[in-house]
Amino acid sequence: MSESGTKQTLGEVRLKVAYKKPEDLLSEYTRSIGRGGVTLHTQKSLPVGTRFVFELHNPGLAKPVEVLGEVVRSTPQPGDRYLLTVKYDPGQDRGGLDTVLQRIFDLQEYEKMRRHARIPLNLPAAEEETPFAPLFFVRDLSRGGVGLEVEAPALPTSVKVGMPFLLEMELSLGTLMLHGEVAWTSAGGAEVLPTFGVNFGTLRPDTVERLEKLLTLAAMPPPPWRARICFGIDAVMRMP
Repeated sequence: MSESGTKQTLGEVRLKVAYKKPEDLLSEYTRSIGRGGVTLHTQKSLPVGTRFVFELHNPGLAKPVEVLGEVVRSTPQPGDRYLLTVKYDPGQDRGGLDTVLQRIFDLQEYEKMRRHARIPLNLPAAEEETPFAPLFFVRDLSRGGVGLEVEAPALPTSVKVGMPFLLEMELSLGTLMLHGEVAWTSAGGAEVLPTFGVNFGTLRPDTVERLEKLLTLAAMPPPPWRARICFGIDAVMRMP
């Protein structure tokens, strides 16, 4: 990732960022939209209501993917600096987003090891029924399964191959409940967090429809994005 430039006009700040891979661009897009906003340290105060346009570029894209933002708070900081709170909005123009999604699907179409193309999500998930459980992150999602990362030095004992699994999240279309079982695990290492993958079971038609909408980012949940996961008997009892 490399910042290509910043341009400011009256009431609007436009920032251009370039990404070598379409997956990296989409990962940053979902991370930004999922958080719902960002705080920026600046040397100049900007009035509340100032608009930001973050242009995410990838070589070969006719137009960038845009993330819109608006300054909702400007707080003075020591040393003549300011802390800006910017609220994100995915915007209405999907031209660039649809193009980068299609590019990712096309690039992954001929992968022999995978049946379905994956998209990055950057979605925090919690195992709410288990006290002191670590935080999980949904890193990628496909029609056939999901990959997760665990913010812990080791995988929890509940994460083992064959264990029933359920992921729940709220979309603009309603609740999405994806059930399956753990298909593989990786213990991680000194600088790599533990990860695991889940294969989905047979999903209901309405669940498939909602999943398809999410995979094209057409039914995103309201920010900040959150999900709930559970394993074992808890997952089985909650499965639709």
